[in-house]
Amino acid sequence: MGMRAERFSRTVLAGATVLVCAVTTAGVAAAAAPAPAPSGAAVVGTRSARCPATFPTIQAAVAAAAPRSTIFVCAGTYRERVTIDRPVRLLGAQYGRDARTGRTTVADESVVTGSAGAGFTVGAVDGVVIDGFTIASNAGDGIDAFARGSGFSFVDNVITGNANGMNVDAAGPAPSTIARNRFVANDAVPDPQGGAGVLITSGPGNALTIGDNLFSGHRSAAVNSIGDPTSRSRGLVVRDNRSVDDGNLAVINNADGALVTRNIATKAPSAVAGTGIFVVGNTDRLTVSRNVLTGGTGNGLSTNGAVPFGAAPSTNLVIDTNTIRGRTGTGIVVNEGSGVVTGNVVTASGTNGIAAAATATGVTFTRNVATGSVGTDCADASTGTGTLGTANTWSRNVGRTATPPGLCLPGR
Repeated sequence: MGMRAERFSRTVLAGATVLVCAVTTAGVAAAAAPAPAPSGAAVVGTRSARCPATFPTIQAAVAAAAPRSTIFVCAGTYRERVTIDRPVRLLGAQYGRDARTGRTTVADESVVTGSAGAGFTVGAVDGVVIDGFTIASNAGDGIDAFARGSGFSFVDNVITGNANGMNVDAAGPAPSTIARNRFVANDAVPDPQGGAGVLITSGPGNALTIGDNLFSGHRSAAVNSIGDPTSRSRGLVVRDNRSVDDGNLAVINNADGALVTRNIATKAPSAVAGTGIFVVGNTDRLTVSRNVLTGGTGNGLSTNGAVPFGAAPSTNLVIDTNTIRGRTGTGIVVNEGSGVVTGNVVTASGTNGIAAAATATGVTFTRNVATGSVGTDCADASTGTGTLGTANTWSRNVGRTATPPGLCLPGR
């Protein structure tokens, strides 16, 4: 389809421009002018002194590209659905520029919008780069890349108002990266098909790092790794992301050796309910470490399995050194799974602080602190041969109230 290099109208954006502007931080740098085309790149756009275009559409440039070549897309509005069937490097007008702050001048962006499907669809090819675009208001996902390619790099993009920001999987072993993007309210279709910033489905997220992104206003989750129960993700890392008013920060499922670390999630009381970090099940050696979860309706961190999702309970969990404040539900609740819960600090929970359900067995809770819970700071509903007749081991935890009494002790 053709391209027009005008500003977005309010009708096309359907409110997306307002959302893009709202999720910036105070005092950001002024918006940068469009970058120049790299030497040797094919150029897309309306030919002018600033845009030495050789192709009118992105799709035409991709169709003519040799493998591993570079395509530069001038600032403008591109109402087309782009299918990528070869390894190419696609650079928008803001390539290499962090999308988490600034980047609010639409006229300086290469904007892919208005498709009845995905903005970009990536086939079963390796090494695709999409860098420096705004991808907005598509009826499908911003980027579809679930054909089991690998080694992709989706960076420095503003992604808003689509069904999901990205729907991806990664075959590995080549590492793939999703970084420095700003994902805003990708809720164009109802759950469960939409409402996530990054969704991993139809396959694994192998050797995939989702790091240093800003997410805001997703009904489902900032990151949802629902994955594939017959092909667990291996080497999935979710790190150093910021989540504002998303339903869940991270949903982890069907993954081995995954790491969720150093993420920060904040939620207003009016934001959609959800669990900060929600472990569905069928994981092994999952580490959830050094995350900060503040405010919002729902539990802070929950691990599950057959109860209530029919998934295999997670094994060898490590939940350590997380800070969870002011959740209306329980700060940390283990429904099923085995592993260690250690060194976490939970304050002002609306229900319990740290809790094990009746179905939780073989979990070690040690050196945690839970204070100010509306319910009980430390609670274990299981029965067995563990601490105080529970099915788990509790040692050196601090909490003023406990069920059974003595499970956690003040100052111990």
